Amino acid sequence: MMTQAEREMAYERVREQLGLDMMGTGQDAAPLPPRLGREPRRGSALPIESEVYAAVKLYEYGEIWGRPGLDLRTRCFISIAAVAAMGHEDQLYRQINSALNVGMTPEEVHEALIQVSVYGGISAWEQGVGVANEVFVARGILSPGDGVTVELKAPMDHDDRKAAAGRMMAAVGAGRLGLTPDAPPLEALPGAVGMRTDTTAISQELAWIGGHYGYGEVWGRPGLELRTRSFLTMAILQVMHENDQLQFHVNNALNLGITQDEVQEALVQAGLYGGTSGWNLAANVARYVFQQRRLAGQ
Repeated sequence: MMTQAEREMAYERVREQLGLDMMGTGQDAAPLPPRLGREPRRGSALPIESEVYAAVKLYEYGEIWGRPGLDLRTRCFISIAAVAAMGHEDQLYRQINSALNVGMTPEEVHEALIQVSVYGGISAWEQGVGVANEVFVARGILSPGDGVTVELKAPMDHDDRKAAAGRMMAAVGAGRLGLTPDAPPLEALPGAVGMRTDTTAISQELAWIGGHYGYGEVWGRPGLELRTRSFLTMAILQVMHENDQLQFHVNNALNLGITQDEVQEALVQAGLYGGTSGWNLAANVARYVFQQRRLAGQ
């Protein structure tokens, strides 16, 4: 836990490093303009508003972002995934801008948003891309206009996608407590009901489609490291309270070499935007995975 003085120092440090609400981190950086149709509020505020604002921002950027367990770039990825999955557009606008300030590329922003599409839905991806493009226009990365025509060009054919899905599932040790073929299987959460226990034809078909899109089309893309995709996925599932899938992907994260402490830090970062109740649920899920792996001698 931080003292009040430490929290305030961490807030100032993180605010400067992220260039909060500025298009850059230098002293001459221009402010991030408000989103279209959202003019900045002018006038006075109630005293309680200033008090609450200070409490929230010191907690957000001092207490959580200021923690040493993850670097700012990883925290940016986690935060983008969480707010995009929840459809919080105004917060996503600010988070994408901060991510660009710490060196994330526009291509990496798009890769993060396509990862959201796997677990948060195509609509969350489409909404997120619209917000990202607003940031890119504000920063001069894209030119303003009436829109662009995007060519439909599939990056993979059916056989490529199937092969990529197999490679990715092996690379993350999907459903196993380790990466070796003889690693014991991950047990489902007590009382969990999901695709893995449903043998109806339509469920198996949907699982096949989802697996080939998720692991083949998206996880198999070269734009982000598997470690980063793992952090993104845990954040998305946590804020959506998808505990059965979260357990699966916490285990995958450990298979990829992400430590237990880093998993916990990731859950804290996502919990900042998804709420403490979701964080508590996610922490319980993670502990169940940790326990299984200890019993398996890992």
